[in-house]
Amino acid sequence: MNMKYMEMLKGARNIVTTCANVQQGENVLIVTDTTKVSLAQVLAIAAQERGAEVTIAIMSVRKLGEEPPKPIASAMKVADVIITPTKITMYHTKARVEACAQGARVLTLSGATEEILMREAMMIDFQRQKPGVERIGEAFTKAKKIRFTAPGGTDLEADIEGRIANVDTGICHKPGECMGMPLVEVNVPPLENTAKGVIVVDGSASLLGIIREPIKIVVEEGKAVEITGEGQAEELRNILEEKCNPNVYAIAEIAVGLNPKSKIIGVLTEDESAWRTGHIALGDNTSLGGVNQAPIHIDMIIRKPTIILDDKFVVVKDGIPQVEFKKG
Repeated sequence: MNMKYMEMLKGARNIVTTCANVQQGENVLIVTDTTKVSLAQVLAIAAQERGAEVTIAIMSVRKLGEEPPKPIASAMKVADVIITPTKITMYHTKARVEACAQGARVLTLSGATEEILMREAMMIDFQRQKPGVERIGEAFTKAKKIRFTAPGGTDLEADIEGRIANVDTGICHKPGECMGMPLVEVNVPPLENTAKGVIVVDGSASLLGIIREPIKIVVEEGKAVEITGEGQAEELRNILEEKCNPNVYAIAEIAVGLNPKSKIIGVLTEDESAWRTGHIALGDNTSLGGVNQAPIHIDMIIRKPTIILDDKFVVVKDGIPQVEFKKG
């Protein structure tokens, strides 16, 4: 085995052993597409080392929001563990949600590359920082209002009363859990029609990669009503307009990235968890506990956010947690 392969295998073992806690005899399904087969093979070897029964399912590259083929969706419903190294995220698909409802533990690797398995972000001690991530999640869940600001010009507020935060710790041991890798974050779907303010995207975004010129989005009554900026702003407008669905403009999610080794590199699965970032999403949030159904989910990463709950509790300042948080 060459050095690169061995380094990839280290990351794969951390996913399979620490994060998924794969056990001997479990049925592990690795869902991939034609661009990520090498990743699937390394993950399969790591799972086989644990004594699991491993199946690799290969599909054509999907469009954002597109479901996997029916045979793969059916296979997902009977798997114990599902790992998805794919170009386009499967996190927000019905197939993933239904698999979790059947008890599968799911780990998604959206847009992952071979290098992702070798990066520090994949090697952190996920267990060590789990309690700190959960504390931030508890604060989100207890809050009635959230305000998200950033030096780039973002100033967005929304109601979140009654919404349960999604806590992505990287530890996926319980039936029905789903985690992105190396994604570590806390997010919450705001109440419909309550978000208002301005979003300035200055990190990266789904389908756009690293942002070259900031994109400004004006939000009223829970939806983006104006998108301005240079070339990538037009790309975003075109992506949304092509769906011919007003729900794609809804504010779907407000989140903070909490992986201390993640950086903005233009790969969504790492960008969303990048340290000292947050993100706000447009489109579907039914997989996050919201009720807005849309054919896409667009994550937009913002640098150095400050997040204030109920107008008084600063839970994150300039991207740094203000509660006890042990870095992995």
